[in-house]
Amino acid sequence: MNLSGKVAVVTGVTSPLGEAIALRLAAEGAAVAVTGHTPAKLEPVVRALQAAQARFSAEAADLTVPETVERFLGRVAEQLGPTDILVNGTAWRQRQSFLETTYEDWRKTFAGCVDAYFYCSLIAARQMVPRGWGRIIHLGSIAGAVMMAPFTAYTAAKAAVHGLATAMAIDLAPHGITVNVVAPGVVESRYVRENLTPLQIEKRLERIPMSRLASPEDIAAGVAHLASPDMGYVTGQILYVDGGFLSAGIITR
Repeated sequence: MNLSGKVAVVTGVTSPLGEAIALRLAAEGAAVAVTGHTPAKLEPVVRALQAAQARFSAEAADLTVPETVERFLGRVAEQLGPTDILVNGTAWRQRQSFLETTYEDWRKTFAGCVDAYFYCSLIAARQMVPRGWGRIIHLGSIAGAVMMAPFTAYTAAKAAVHGLATAMAIDLAPHGITVNVVAPGVVESRYVRENLTPLQIEKRLERIPMSRLASPEDIAAGVAHLASPDMGYVTGQILYVDGGFLSAGIITR
């Protein structure tokens, strides 16, 4: 695929997934604008993009605030050009069952996982519509399809992300804009190693036909695929990058 001349915005790049996606899109030739919540956490991503000799911009921003989103994407347009590809990857999750979930945690989860996706998509789509082309990709999760206990708010938020993509895909199709979801399975990461016991990881591996956890690069490959100019007739879809996990069944605890 060739993304030369395209401008890609990737949010949530301070996670391993976000960084891998930004680097993959840059490798495909796109200019990349990246954002995360704090400048300090952005520094490793900036260094990686510099090492890759990518054309990029980087800015810390709280994307749960509509005015901040509008200013951020406006600056991207000034520095790199209007957004062609938007990858929504911000996330927040709290390990809580339904009875443990507070309203504050519920709202924080939805703000990071749903509201930010809506705000960014709305502003980016307004830049795409006049040019009749665009790719919007949400990072979903297998949690959007099945309960990931004990992550009640996160499970609900990811289901909302999947639903948002469907609604957006229908409305934006006449404008040449596709909207899809890349939904990772269990990804090899420090977060997984810190929050799951070796036995819990082993149980998940038993249910993954590919016999390994996903890598961030696996997820980035799915995003790059959907961002390709060749994928103009694919919209409203959820691409599960889970090694067959959902098909084989899931262990939740």
